[in-house]
Amino acid sequence: MASTPPSPASASGAHEPKAPAHVPYQLDLTNRFHWYENHWKRVALELLLKHCRPHGQTILDYGCGRGETLDIYKKAGFDVTGTDTDPECVRLASQYGEARLLEPERAVDQFGRKSFNIVTCFHVLEHVPCPKQTLSDISAIARDYALIAVPNLRQLRWIGARKIDLSWVNEGHLQSWDHWHFLGLAQRYCGLELVEWGFDATILPGISELAARIGGNNLAIRLETGLFRRMFPFHGISVLGLFRVRR
Repeated sequence: MASTPPSPASASGAHEPKAPAHVPYQLDLTNRFHWYENHWKRVALELLLKHCRPHGQTILDYGCGRGETLDIYKKAGFDVTGTDTDPECVRLASQYGEARLLEPERAVDQFGRKSFNIVTCFHVLEHVPCPKQTLSDISAIARDYALIAVPNLRQLRWIGARKIDLSWVNEGHLQSWDHWHFLGLAQRYCGLELVEWGFDATILPGISELAARIGGNNLAIRLETGLFRRMFPFHGISVLGLFRVRR
């Protein structure tokens, strides 16, 4: 989803703080962190397919960005629709399926209650001012499942750190969670029940960087999505979960 455009200078000549950098409109797949933006979507798809057959199933991707989720899930057999607050993202996503401009303050009215079998939402909730309301809206729109990913505060790079810096991902983060706090938000306040966690990739400080220098991104990715992930699953890049909508 888009971040707020920069504010003009005030009448006194002072400038407002610089707006957060926007999500890139094109991924550089030679950058392994960009590569991971699609990886967690593929991991989420594998998780969904364990519990849901795609035939006849509709998906709304809330905060669809450039539209990769529409492309990946459409090819898997789902009927996909995307929505985003940024008109350029809606334009880019439209090449993969229907995409609509999101009205976040009235999302449930815009799409209708229980109007999609599944709502996906990948790395969006950390950008919204009221994640409880947004996640509740997602729960209201979905008939069966919500498939959610947010940044993980328990990444190993931050263990022992006095300050957690999420700006390397995106400067527009307003909040973040670990698995347990996100589970509390989803189950206690937003009408969702956890079905299963998914795990994308675990970065080991120092060791991952050494692997990338020695063997390039491919070696680092193999380790981070393989051995390191199996060793430390709850310290991955994302808190990623499949949730069932409570009846």
